[in-house]
Formats: sequence, C-alpha cells, structure tokens
Amino acid sequence: MTLLMLAGVRRGKRIVAFLAGLLSVCLLSGLPLWAGFQHQEHQLLDQRYASSQPVIPLEQQPFHAELERRADLWRHTPLGRVVGDSPQDTLLNFYAVMADVGQLIEDVEASHLNDRGLFWNRQARAEMAEVEVLFDAAVASLDGSLFPLGVRPYLKDEAAIQLKHVLDFIFNSSRQVVTIPDAAAMKAMNDERSKDTQSWTLPGSSIVLTSQVLEDPANSNFYFSAATVANASAMYAQVSRQVEDLGDQPFFTRNFYADFIHTPGRLFPPKWYLNLPAGLRAGLETEVLFGQTLFRLVLSVLAIGCLLVLLAVLFRKLIHSFRSDSGEAVGIWLRDSLAWTRFLIVLPMVIATKAAELFVDDYLNYTGMPLVVLTVLFEVAYFSLFVLLVFLFFEALGRSVSEGLVRLSGREDVWRLSRTSNRVMPTCRIVSGVVAVALIYKLLLQLGLSPTLVLALSTVPGLAIGLGASKLLSNLFAGLSLQTDRPLRVGEFCEIGDKRGFLTKIGLRSVEIETVTGRITIPNAVAEDCIVNNLSRHGPVAGASQLQGLELSLELDADSPFSPDQIADLLALARRYADERTDLINPCLTVELEPGSPQRLLCIGLIHVVNWRDYIDLQESLTLALNQLIYRVDLSHFVLSVSYDTTDQQLAAIPALVQGIIDRTAGFELKACRLLVIGEFSYDFKCHLFSEGLSFIQFKDSIDWINRELLRELAVAEIVIPFPTAIEIKG
Repeated sequence: MTLLMLAGVRRGKRIVAFLAGLLSVCLLSGLPLWAGFQHQEHQLLDQRYASSQPVIPLEQQPFHAELERRADLWRHTPLGRVVGDSPQDTLLNFYAVMADVGQLIEDVEASHLNDRGLFWNRQARAEMAEVEVLFDAAVASLDGSLFPLGVRPYLKDEAAIQLKHVLDFIFNSSRQVVTIPDAAAMKAMNDERSKDTQSWTLPGSSIVLTSQVLEDPANSNFYFSAATVANASAMYAQVSRQVEDLGDQPFFTRNFYADFIHTPGRLFPPKWYLNLPAGLRAGLETEVLFGQTLFRLVLSVLAIGCLLVLLAVLFRKLIHSFRSDSGEAVGIWLRDSLAWTRFLIVLPMVIATKAAELFVDDYLNYTGMPLVVLTVLFEVAYFSLFVLLVFLFFEALGRSVSEGLVRLSGREDVWRLSRTSNRVMPTCRIVSGVVAVALIYKLLLQLGLSPTLVLALSTVPGLAIGLGASKLLSNLFAGLSLQTDRPLRVGEFCEIGDKRGFLTKIGLRSVEIETVTGRITIPNAVAEDCIVNNLSRHGPVAGASQLQGLELSLELDADSPFSPDQIADLLALARRYADERTDLINPCLTVELEPGSPQRLLCIGLIHVVNWRDYIDLQESLTLALNQLIYRVDLSHFVLSVSYDTTDQQLAAIPALVQGIIDRTAGFELKACRLLVIGEFSYDFKCHLFSEGLSFIQFKDSIDWINRELLRELAVAEIVIPFPTAIEIKG
C-alpha cells in the first residue's frame, strides 16, 4: 500500500511539473511577442499624407437623422428584428443597436459593481439578459454561413463587434457623403440597371448588404453578406489603430472589442473578476500567446489537463472491462450489467468533454484562430465519444431487453437467452449504426463542410460497398433471411452441409456452430446455400424443453446375414431396451434390408442435451448397448452339426438334449431346435435361443456354460461332432 501511495505521489508530481513547464513555455514564448508589439512604432499612411478633402462628421451625413430616430426607438422599445427590407433598415438598426449594447454594458457594470457579494444579483442579471437580447438581435443580421457550424455563434459575436468598430471608423472618418438606400431607392436603382441586383455596398468600404442568403433562398430581407462577415476581422485589423484615435462621439464605443477579447464571459465578465485589483487584472489580461490572455491560457490549460486525466482513468477502466470479458469469463446472465457499466464509464467522458468545451468557448471566451482550433478538437472528441456512447447504450439496451423477455417467459434457460439475444441484438446494432452515421454527419457539418459535400462524401462508402463488399452484403441479406424464415434457432442441434453441432450464434454476417472439435464460423451466404438439417424438435407445449434428433445406423454381420428369426429377436430386444431408456424419446428401430447392401440396424429418436459432452455420452451408451444386443442375437442362433454316423434314435434325442440344457440355464428359452440342413458332411440342427433379463457378462457366462454342457451331453450320448473332412483330389 505504501509503494502504491508513493507511486501515486510521484505521478502527481510529474503531472504538475509537466503543466508548470507547459505554462512556462507559453509565457516565455508569448511575452516577448507581446512586449515587442507594445513598443512597436508605426505611422499610418493617412497620417503621413494629408487629404485635400475634409472629413464629413457623422452629424452631417444624410442618414444621421434617421439613425437618431432608430436609436431612440430601440432604446425605448427593444423589440423587433434588426434586419429589414432595405440596406438602410438593416445597417442603421445594426449600428444603433450595437451602440446601445456597448453603452448598456458599461452602465450595468458601473451601477452594480459595488453591490454586495461576489456574483451579480438578480437585478443585474435581469438587465444583462435584456442586453443579451439586443446583442442577439444585432448578431442575427449577420450571414455567418462561411463559418464552420461548430464555431459559428462565437465567430459571429466577434464579427458583429468588429463590424461595429469598422462602421465607427467609416461614419466618423468618411470624406464623402454616404447615402444609404431605402426600399424605394433600391427599386429605383434596379430600374436603372439592366439586371436587378439585390446587394448594396457601403461606399468607401467592402461592407456588402444583400438579400441573397445561401441557406435561405426565399429570404427578402437584407443581411450583412457572408463574405463581409468572414472578412470582418481583416477589416478591423486595417482600421483598429485609427479607431483608437477617434474622439468620443455619439454612437462610438471605444473599448467594446478590447473588453470582449480580454475578459472572460460573453458580454459581461464575472463580478468577482471585475473586483480584482487593477494591477492584477492588467497582468491577467496580458496577451501571451496567439492573442489570448494569461488568465484565459492558464485556466484553459488546467481545464484541458483535468479532462485528459479523467479520460485516461475512464479509458483504462473501459479497456479493463473488455479484458475481463474475454474468454467467456463473464456469465451470459451478467452481460447486461457489464454493458451498462461500460455505458456509465463513457457517459462522464461525453459530459466532461462538452463541459470543457463550453468552459473554454463560453466562459473563458476564446477568440480568433485559437477558438477555431480548440473547438474543432473538442467537437471531434465529443462526437467520437458520443458515437461510442450510442453503441454501448444500444448494446446494453439489447442485452437488458433480451434478458427481460426471457425472464417474462418463465424459463431462464441459457440457450433461450442466447436465442433471444441473437434476435434483439442485430436490431439494436443496426439502430446504433444509423444513429452513429447521423452523428458523424452532424460532426462534418460542425467542422464546416457543406451539406452537399457531406452527401457527396457519403457516396464513397456506397461505392466501396458496391465494389468490394458484395460478399458482406450477401452475408447480410442471407442473415436477414435466416432470421426471418427461421429454419434454425440458437441452441438447436443441426447439420449445415457436412458440419454438425449446436448452433450458438446467428449474426448479421455469419452463423456459429459448436462441433465436437471446436467452434466453426460459417458465412450466412454459405449456410443459406447448403442443405440444412435441423435435428432439433420442439414440444407441443410452449416453453417445453428443446429436443434434438438422434440417428444411429449400425451394420450387422456382413459375412453372415441375419435370418428372419434373428432380425425379429433383434428388433424385439432393441425396441424393449429403447422404450426403457428415459433419455430416448419416441424411439423408432428397424432393420434396413436393401439388395446389395449390408443389413443395418437403424435407431431414430429424440434426446435432450445442451452440449457435446452429453450428446457423445448418450450416443456412446446407446451404440454400445445396441451392439451388445446384436452380439447376443448372433450367439443365440447357432448350428449344431453331427456326423452321418448318428443313428435315428440319436438324432431324435438331440432336441430334447438341448432343451434339457436350456431348461437348466437361467434367463434362457429354447424356441426351436430343428434339423433344417443336411450338409455334405453332417446333419445340421439350427438352434434358436432367446434370453432376457441378463446383463451382458451374465449372458456370455451362460453361453459358455451351455457350450460346455452340450459337449458333455453329446459325448455321453455318443453323438459325434464331425471334424472338417479332407477332400481327396483325384488325379
């Protein structure tokens, strides 16, 4: 235990050292860049070269009065949509709302910053919610279709604030009169053109407003175009220095974007963060790497580190659960519990991954390219774990449903559970596959692929299946046929082609048979084409035990075929023996008499076994017993030959002599002793004995005693048994 504790402490120290080293590298690599940037001296071109045209103030632009009117409307009735049916409606509404949002953020923070507590009170949260609604209305006027779906909400928020600053610069630094057309002006412009255009470009800029939205072809309102939104960061980078030099004017929000990218939270930072000392906040808001602040970087490294540790621990448990299940180590009745355990192991992974993504994207408020990279990584990890979770969920659901159905039937047999699982599990796996495909499709959309491209990519697996997976499809359809027609069921004893055994699995691709030498997997297409002999039978009562068919064929003496009397005795003994066996149900015995073929004793019946060991034991015992009966019948019919010197009185005494011997032998009966053959060298008496109730050893001992008594009685009666006669070869 002490060694384990020491190992854990050392591992913890290594993790802390790694994180500290990573943080140091980030700081050392980022601080020089930030310092150099802060002390960089650069004179802008518009400051080097004077212009002969004066700047037209915002108050002198023709749209200023309309802007004031709209700003007043939004300030007192903050409801409605920013987008309108003309560039004037959308542009002026957007600029007025964004100016109002920037001012309201400062007002709410200033009015509630000194309230008691570390967190915003209810009143502050209500005011913040109203500001969020206004901001969402303004962001909704941006067409962000060029952004990947996974980061689109975050990049649209950032682009909206950047566009606000670009408009600040244009409206307060323009040297030309800016006329923003309303719906009537747009119609008049299109009347003068040879081709109608539903787009308008703000003079002196690359800001385009258009009603042609790719994701909404029926749209008639004007939005900031997708290209404009995608280039908002580049436009802001060009004018950011000039925006800093602008004087305080109406509608101008100087620190809107700087506060947005340097503080946690979407629009409003946490109250405890704003209450930090100014010097500490300045240090935490220092840009150290890829434009991200020290506060944001440290917390994101800690969050990702904790996530990786959690994933490593849970993945280790998950792998261990699969190792413990290898080699049938877990009973079939515990597979549902094990499946749910795996599901519960993966579930925290999915939740933790999504929580870490929301923490980094929403709470820490990453921006720019780091936001895109981290979000893509999080989305890939999240959807991958989600797909795994879906598979494990349907696996556990299928196991539980199978076990529940078996328990409801009232007979908790292993073969019945296996059979039910083989029906339920393929359906659950197909459903999980469909859900997984849908999740992968969603992931590709989140990563920025267009639906058309995703559908085009989906044709590649179909082409691969058509070219190289024809066998897989044939096995799949053959498996569905086996499941539908049900010529075989799990647990049944059957023959597929030349393979005989217990059917242990019917899958979507193959069937599995447990033979006497091992388990054989047969593709479904092959099984469907083979001759299938189902040796199992089912009782007429629902829930009765499953029976297997047994067929034995034993060859009789090929050199000396059985006589009709021998066949009758053999069938009588064999049928009586089979009827007395409780493990042989509805036995049927007969002797095959086909011309040109040896005689064979055929035994057909039903048995109840669940494995090969029981089957072989029963087959061996039955085969041995029937062979003993054949041997008994063979010895019970014999020929007694006497020489030609035997007198008539001696010949007449032979049946009585044999009868006396048999009468003295327990368990034997003499049915006949007749002189049936006069041979070339002897008189042949055919004796027909019949015995019952003796064990095989007792029978052989009795035959031995009968033979000895015959020799003795014949010697006393002076009856000679002839030796083989030598045949003279006449020359």
